[in-house]
Amino acid sequence: MKLSFIKYLPILSSLARTFMLNAKHDYKIRTFDKTKEKINTIEHLIVKLDKKIGECRNEIDNLRQQVIFSRNLNIILSVMIIVLFLIMLFK
Repeated sequence: MKLSFIKYLPILSSLARTFMLNAKHDYKIRTFDKTKEKINTIEHLIVKLDKKIGECRNEIDNLRQQVIFSRNLNIILSVMIIVLFLIMLFK
């Protein structure tokens, strides 16, 4: 029983064509699929945003302390001025 190469040539060419098309398609997917890169970029931006939010919270806390200190200082000075004014008035 002798196998003829010409008999199997259409099947082999079809397999080769399918293999080449699949290889070309896989290459296109690999080159155009940037999902992992995009996910890494989004993660990086989230980390930067989280750091920025932390910095903003710290700055807000510092400003809140400064405002409370200034308000208390103004109240104390106002009370001192009123007391001095009353002392001078009733003297």
